[in-house]
Amino acid sequence: MDRARNYNEWLFARAEPHLGRRVLDAGAGIGTFTELAADGREVVALEPDPWFAERLRARFAGRANVEVHAGDVDGLAAAGGFDSILCFNVLEHIADDGRALRRFYAALAPGGKLLLLVPAHPSLFGAVDEVVRHQRRYRRQGLRTLLEWVGFHVDEVRYVNPLGAAGWLVSSRILRRELLPERSLLLYDRLVPALRVLDGLHLPFGLSVWAVARRP
Repeated sequence: MDRARNYNEWLFARAEPHLGRRVLDAGAGIGTFTELAADGREVVALEPDPWFAERLRARFAGRANVEVHAGDVDGLAAAGGFDSILCFNVLEHIADDGRALRRFYAALAPGGKLLLLVPAHPSLFGAVDEVVRHQRRYRRQGLRTLLEWVGFHVDEVRYVNPLGAAGWLVSSRILRRELLPERSLLLYDRLVPALRVLDGLHLPFGLSVWAVARRP
């Protein structure tokens, strides 16, 4: 998805108004959102996979405002003090998502925000979910309940990207394709202006659940 520039910038645009000076990018992967967040901010790119962590170090070598942390959030939670945490399409890979959210809560400074994107609707769980080892897909109310149980104040939780949900249903759930064709992804990337308009309708379904949760 790194080549889907419009799509990634659209995802980041939801989070950007909530970002503080010091940001944790949880599950940074190859650094797509680390790169965007690092413009004028200090970013810690957290990545448990050693292969990706090495590539993050190479990508951000010489960038004094970007630190790569290879491991899980536990060590960072002890230090705390983050103004915001980006967690895009990561929580669904973690077996104990409640514990992960508690560690994110501990890593935030009071008033800090968790900016969370997770796949929506258990009924959409399909072949791609299995291949990339998703543990689950989420319902909006279930995610709100989980965040509040951890102690977060939930400022916003809603479904986003309704057109993407329709495409996922056909490709991953009905046709059982294990990969999304690159040509389809790039075409989808060009549709981002229209997708932004649909997002403004706040429909009761979508490919993902978007949440803004604040540590009191």
